Amino acid sequence: MGDPRSGFSQRREKWFNTAAFVTQAAGTLGNAGRDILSGPGSTTVSFSLFRIINIKEKARLQFRTEFFNLFNKTNFGNPGGAVGSTNYGVITSAAAARVVQFALKLQF
Repeated sequence: MGDPRSGFSQRREKWFNTAAFVTQAAGTLGNAGRDILSGPGSTTVSFSLFRIINIKEKARLQFRTEFFNLFNKTNFGNPGGAVGSTNYGVITSAAAARVVQFALKLQF
């Protein structure tokens, strides 16, 4: 049917050439190899800051700030792979957006 990776512009609405695949008859094997397609890449940057404040000789307070996906880059999930479904070849999910968390820890 054709190459699933060529002949079209790769977009979230159509990540691969869906016309390159057809449903096989029941009880037969197809001819597509494993891992012939790849989904969108994933890039995240995590960052953390720590500050230790001495309160007394044996007590201290730790303030912590952590950033996950610091630059808030959209990391899309893999496209739907069930031939004939409404989401076939369409990316419908994404990883979490930026997450920031603060923490205080008293050590004594």
